[in-house]
Amino acid sequence: MSPPKIPELPRRPNGLVMAKGDLTSDSVRLAAALDALRSDDVLTQNEGVTVATQLGAAAVPGLLPLLEERGGNPAQVMYALAQIGDSRAEHAFLAGLKDGDERVRAYAAQGLARIGHTGAMVACMQTLNDAADEAHLDRTPSVAALGEMGLEAVPLLLESLMDKDETTRLHSQRALELILGRRHGFRSGQGFPSLEAEEKMRAEWRNNGDYDYGADSQRRGEAVAKWRQWLAETKE
Repeated sequence: MSPPKIPELPRRPNGLVMAKGDLTSDSVRLAAALDALRSDDVLTQNEGVTVATQLGAAAVPGLLPLLEERGGNPAQVMYALAQIGDSRAEHAFLAGLKDGDERVRAYAAQGLARIGHTGAMVACMQTLNDAADEAHLDRTPSVAALGEMGLEAVPLLLESLMDKDETTRLHSQRALELILGRRHGFRSGQGFPSLEAEEKMRAEWRNNGDYDYGADSQRRGEAVAKWRQWLAETKE
C-alpha cells in the first residue's frame, strides 16, 4: 500500500507560503520574501514584508543588503526593518534619515524609536510630517512613535504646537493626544479600557486649554502655557 500523498500548502502566485509556522524552512521563506521585495508589484512586495516581519530578527541580515540594491524597494524594506526593530539595523536607520524618499525617512525614524536609540526623538520630530497615511492624513509613522514615548516627548511637541506650519501643528497635536490617551489606558487596536477612561482623557484635554491646531496663535499660546504647567506638575 503506497503512503498517502501530503497535500501541497496553498501558495501565492509568487510562491510565498504565507502561513506562519508551516512546513517551509525559515531560510526558504526568507529567500522567497526577499525575492518578493524585489518585485515591481506592490501586493507582492507587501507579502514579502509580511513574511519578513514574521521571521523577525532572522530576516535582518537578508534585508539590509536589499537597501543597497539598484531598482529595489527601499521603503518597503525599511518598513520591514522598522517593524522588526533590531539594533543591527541602526546604521541603516541613521542613513535612511537622509534619504530622498519621505517614506524611507519616516520608517527609519520609527526604527530608531523601536530600538531605543538616543536620537530617536529628534529624528521623529524631523520626520513628523513624512509619509502621512493616505486615509488618515493626521497620522504619520513619527506621530505614532512619538505617541509611545510618553512625557519625555512633550516638551518638543509643545514647541511645535506653535509652529507656523499648520500640518506640523496637526501632527504635533495628534502625538500629544496619543501620549495623553496612553496615560488613560488607550492602546492602539484596542481603544480605551472604558468610556469613563476616554472621558477623563478628553476632560483633561479641555482643562488644558482645549488646544486646536487650527485656532489663532493667541488661543494656541494660552493652551500651550497650560500644558507647560501641567507637565511641570505631572510625573510618569
